[in-house]
Amino acid sequence: MTVTVQLIEAKNGIVSKTSKLCKVKGAIPVYADDGSAALFHARDITGCSMVRNGEKLIVYVRGAKAISKARVTYATASVGVIPPDAVPLCPMCGPQPWADSQADIRVSGNPKSLAFSLTPNPVSILNAKPSVWLEADVEIID
Repeated sequence: MTVTVQLIEAKNGIVSKTSKLCKVKGAIPVYADDGSAALFHARDITGCSMVRNGEKLIVYVRGAKAISKARVTYATASVGVIPPDAVPLCPMCGPQPWADSQADIRVSGNPKSLAFSLTPNPVSILNAKPSVWLEADVEIID
């Protein structure tokens, strides 16, 4: 899987800066099931980071793929940044990412390659100060 990650910053509702953070490549697990294993057992791809307020933060990148008996292919990918001072939004929640994006796709057959973009988490966009989000393009090649 190859993932290209960009950080988008906005001021007053207008995009003010776009920064390419990384392009990382790594192996992901491929499961033989209906997609549930891929959703819950994605593998991390290391090597992506960013600097925020002078501090180096890890950008997590993870993904997985599954192929069902019914010849349907599922893929999942996500990217995000959780700063060390992140707090949960509720007592049962984990720390809220500063910025994160995710996508799950389903296609018929078993294609040799898949390409898709991740969708930013609107809650993270609304809570981030300044308004930021991650955009990522994913390519999975057999």
